Amino acid sequence: MMWFMLLFSRQGKLQLQKWYLAMSDKERKKMVWELMQVVLARKPNMCSLQEWRDLKVVWLPCLGRHGWLLQSHGHS
Repeated sequence: MMWFMLLFSRQGKLQLQKWYLAMSDKERKKMVWELMQVVLARKPNMCSLQEWRDLKVVWLPCLGRHGWLLQSHGHS
């Protein structure tokens, strides 16, 4: 199940956000900030799949300097 989708620049500016899960604005802002820190700190040769909290985060580079961040809750 996908919880949200974010589009942000390499400079950390949020361009687009789509939420599929109800949560407070405070929690959303906290999650966006934490995820930006994790994704923007990754090195170019690292895997596009990362574990964050108890969730799987998929980073898909596209649109030049922008990237899609798709977060889903999955159990193996």
